[in-house]
Amino acid sequence: MQNGCKTSDRSWCKMAISDPLLRELQSILKKLKEEPQPITDYGVLLKPLCETLERILRKGLKQPGSLFGINKRDYWSWMESTPNYVCNDKYNPFLNRAIDLTKSSPKLRSLQGRGRCFIRLALAKKIVSVPVEHLLRNARLTEYWYDAGLSIIANPPLAETFMSLLFALTDINFELDVKNASFLDESWVIPVYKRLELVPCSSLGMTIRYLDNRIFVVKVDENGVAGEDNKIEPGDIVDELYQESLYGCKQGKVNSLLREHQGWPVYISVIKCRLPDGTIYPPLVSKIRKLKEELKEFEIKELNKKGPAPMPAHALLPQDYPEQAPVHDPEGKAEFNAKYVGQVSTGRYGDVAEIEGAVEKAIQQNKQQEITENKEVHVELTETEVIITDLKTSNELSKHSYTEISSCGRRSDMTKYFAFIAGDTQCSVSRNFTAFVFEAESADESKIILCSIAQGFGRTSWFV
Repeated sequence: MQNGCKTSDRSWCKMAISDPLLRELQSILKKLKEEPQPITDYGVLLKPLCETLERILRKGLKQPGSLFGINKRDYWSWMESTPNYVCNDKYNPFLNRAIDLTKSSPKLRSLQGRGRCFIRLALAKKIVSVPVEHLLRNARLTEYWYDAGLSIIANPPLAETFMSLLFALTDINFELDVKNASFLDESWVIPVYKRLELVPCSSLGMTIRYLDNRIFVVKVDENGVAGEDNKIEPGDIVDELYQESLYGCKQGKVNSLLREHQGWPVYISVIKCRLPDGTIYPPLVSKIRKLKEELKEFEIKELNKKGPAPMPAHALLPQDYPEQAPVHDPEGKAEFNAKYVGQVSTGRYGDVAEIEGAVEKAIQQNKQQEITENKEVHVELTETEVIITDLKTSNELSKHSYTEISSCGRRSDMTKYFAFIAGDTQCSVSRNFTAFVFEAESADESKIILCSIAQGFGRTSWFV
């Protein structure tokens, strides 16, 4: 394999790629090249990019045999040890710095969180190819970490393609707030992060509550320093005070720091409870519900909405991201007619990377079975579930709650076809996923149906 590649070489655009994950990465990369730069935390392509990189890095990763999986590995396991296997004259100092910053972050508690933090740092510092390049230079080390028959990284032709795509990624400018890392253990969705400088004061004018190792704001005095211009609101999380992380801190830490810095301006960083589109940040939904149940005084301000609600970030399709489409009626329900193509098992994987292959496989299955006309169905999208009914017989073909649906999407080359993937139980714990494939009347209607399904993800947490 070649270890050098010029980032100006655009041959990666024309490569015929067999692996679906690499095809997904190539597709995202093409769209990123067309995007205004820099790419920020709220760019709609950042999350699918990071998820795809993570899937590739995990694919075929060997797990040591241990009782109860105590010694479970993740890609960060080998990344953090990279300095031990690289000669000094070949080592990239930016890589060393990124690894040190990731290892020392007090906001991360898991291998997953640290791996995700490193990916974000590597994108921002244009070193995303470096750790993989170092690993591939050591064949024995690559074999130690990855299964050649299952992985991309230990398969030389696929690894070379992967490296070409990683090199191409370094042409893109990412402007990411790497200190916004407190929820990477749980989610790739990045919350809104605000750094504030408040006037010196003896009291901030807000009530806080410790919950699950985090400090939640439960009440704000509108006449206090924190309440001025709604800088801090109920539901927000106090993440840092005077640049000191408060994740997992002891009760009383906030008052202690304020006393220590009495007379100083108050430097405080908060994680906002809402995303830019106004929806509640997903990892906070259950915690906010718990606070509402326990504290009568806790109340999140309602947004002043004018006209249809904006599309939530997760509802925007990668290929259609600039546009919005209001899809639900006032009762929170949407109904469409479509044709049912079929269903395809995707095994243990339920993310959007599986959609492309599932659509193609369902169409091929129909051709093999000589099915010339797909069944006409009614697609009903309620507040909590997706119901598919046979138009001819009125029989219910399937019913899935949004907690069971892990992803939805469509192929970029067959935009009338769309699919959603559902688990056999809640998608967060399911180990068996199935893709349900449909054909809409038009590409535009396919998009609207997908946006409607995706909007359901944002509402369903309140009904779980």
